[in-house]
Amino acid sequence: MGGKNEKKWFQESFRRNLVDMHIEDWDERFLSEYDPEKYVEMLTTANVNTAMIYANSHVGLCYWPTKSGQMHKNLKGRDILGEVINLCHGKGMSVVVYYTLTFVNRAYEQHPEWRIITPKGEDGKGSGLPRYGICCLNTPYRDFALEQVKEIVNGYRFEGIWFDMTFWPEVCYCPSCKKRFLNEVGKEIPRTVNWENPEWVQFQRKREEWLAEFALLFTSTAKNLNPDLTVAHQSNTFIWDWKMGPSVELARALDYMSADLYGNNLDQSFSSKFFYNLSENLPFEYMTSRCPHLFHHTVMKPIELLEAQAFSALTNGAGFQFIDAIDPVGTLDKRVYKQMGDIYKEIERYEKFLGGDLCQDVGIYVSFESRFYPEDNNKDIEEVNTNLGFGLDLRIPIHTKTARSYAKALLNNNIPYGVITKKNLSGLSHHKIIILPDVLVMDHEEIEALKDFVEKGGGLFVTREAARIRKDGTKEEDFLLSELLGVSYKDKMTEFFTYIAPTDEGKELLHPYTPKYPLGMISAHVKVEEKKGTKILGTLTLPYTHPGDPDRFASIHSNPPGVPTEYPSIVMNKYGKGKVIYVAVNLDLVLMEDIFLDLLNHISPEPFNLRSDAPKQVELTLFHQRNKNRYIVNLLNFQSELPNIPVEGIEVKVKLEEKKPIKVLQLPDEKELDFEVEDSFVIFTAPRLETFLMVALDYEWVHL
Repeated sequence: MGGKNEKKWFQESFRRNLVDMHIEDWDERFLSEYDPEKYVEMLTTANVNTAMIYANSHVGLCYWPTKSGQMHKNLKGRDILGEVINLCHGKGMSVVVYYTLTFVNRAYEQHPEWRIITPKGEDGKGSGLPRYGICCLNTPYRDFALEQVKEIVNGYRFEGIWFDMTFWPEVCYCPSCKKRFLNEVGKEIPRTVNWENPEWVQFQRKREEWLAEFALLFTSTAKNLNPDLTVAHQSNTFIWDWKMGPSVELARALDYMSADLYGNNLDQSFSSKFFYNLSENLPFEYMTSRCPHLFHHTVMKPIELLEAQAFSALTNGAGFQFIDAIDPVGTLDKRVYKQMGDIYKEIERYEKFLGGDLCQDVGIYVSFESRFYPEDNNKDIEEVNTNLGFGLDLRIPIHTKTARSYAKALLNNNIPYGVITKKNLSGLSHHKIIILPDVLVMDHEEIEALKDFVEKGGGLFVTREAARIRKDGTKEEDFLLSELLGVSYKDKMTEFFTYIAPTDEGKELLHPYTPKYPLGMISAHVKVEEKKGTKILGTLTLPYTHPGDPDRFASIHSNPPGVPTEYPSIVMNKYGKGKVIYVAVNLDLVLMEDIFLDLLNHISPEPFNLRSDAPKQVELTLFHQRNKNRYIVNLLNFQSELPNIPVEGIEVKVKLEEKKPIKVLQLPDEKELDFEVEDSFVIFTAPRLETFLMVALDYEWVHL
């Protein structure tokens, strides 16, 4: 690659491609028409600058002359991996080699002792994914996979390796897992799920530990053989629940986060903010299929959707990778690559302006340990849906659901936000406000970091379950953050429709609601008691009768307020230089966004760095390029119904403080835009927004 610093290839690549090649060999037609030169010609047509190339597949067949595994027989010994790598390099592309872990049919078939075993005693193909033979990472399968990785890294020159399926698709009860747990803990693997029982939680912590160790083993093996190699692992399960075993420690085994993801504009915004902060290096990688889903083959997403997804990646500081799937005979549809080429040519125009630090005035805190389902407590593991299966478990943990609802409210109102984890504790001061959305579990390090953040002037917004469970599964009588919140836990109420009545202290924040007509919502309250000095902004009001009573009610359709109480619903507590808002219920943010925003503004130590009147379908992000004395404002129009309706006349305000604006430029053409300055904010009107706009704000420092 001509002396290029290969460690940093991903920092210069925003136009990537992966072609799925999970192809069997029982029919001689399969891959019979595969032509490496035509394959690379397609990538050139699409204006790709990084190609991810298959070394093996979920089928378990290899695309190089392997000594340790089984090669795809229809290739007749032809080394298509090596050929494509060389051809890509000849076109100036970086190459990442794809290698799948654990989902390997041939290994599964040939070694029954390597198979994952479900809680019901079924093997890997009984887990809801009957086409996939799944091997357990605690079996000697890992030695086989390591040998294959050594073959690849020693045999070829390329820039990165990408490991797929680095997660637990099941809670495994195979002999190897049982033996390892017994050796390390001295106990049998528990079968009763209980997140308030240290024995069950210890097993989950072990699952996380084993997975992180497994990932690090493959990362370190590759890097020991080639220190310049970058290593990434499939990261999409980091946004899922406990079953997949994600953790901060697992993230540290990756040079950068990389995931194939599917969803709407909120899904992409939320996951992008999450991966931005979890990634060891930037940019992270956002991957998505050019089809509506991977189980499609010929159906193409509308070009407007692919364009919005590609520019959403750019808006959030990610490299974009589109996924295609090869035809079983080995051909590709050129029309796909022409369409992607049009998108990537437009992306390329902006690349030299990318970079900087993402402004995140509000940080939504995500806890891996809190992503479980309390309703599963005391169930046998067989009663709990633990498999990956397509659509078999549609539940979302309350912690994740609440976090996403706050992200949507912030996105709708153009407030710069990020999604953070324990990895980011040392950088809490980068945020003005931290939100804890039903965080159920915390440890001492997290508690002390939050105390320090608030004591130094930060704002903290906490909802409902303010952590009563420690990381080892020990449950406390009171909130672990009781000192910060200014309240103590008393009980959990069963009334599922409740009200918040404003006090004199809170009437402006809860306007237009009153004690007679309080704020109602479908959510049970946590009963709390305030501490001395805590300011009560709202109190709990109950319906006349229990909402679940079918016989005794005041109004047949609804549950009107009828029983005022003195129990706090919303409180504000001062701690050091900062303020904390605690809400004992989950706000319905679809109906109560204004109240939520007023509460945030009440505890923010200073105004947010970005303001706009952009409509809800428009996302704005702000990046600070300190080395260039420049801010970059990205505007993305990503509507639920496409093609987008263009938006005119969006006003944008960027806070400059001790900086003097020099010029505002529409990129990439660097056309100057008019602006004005008011109360330390630079104000400009964005040009007509169809899908994406990038605006630069150049400044100089003012020395006071």
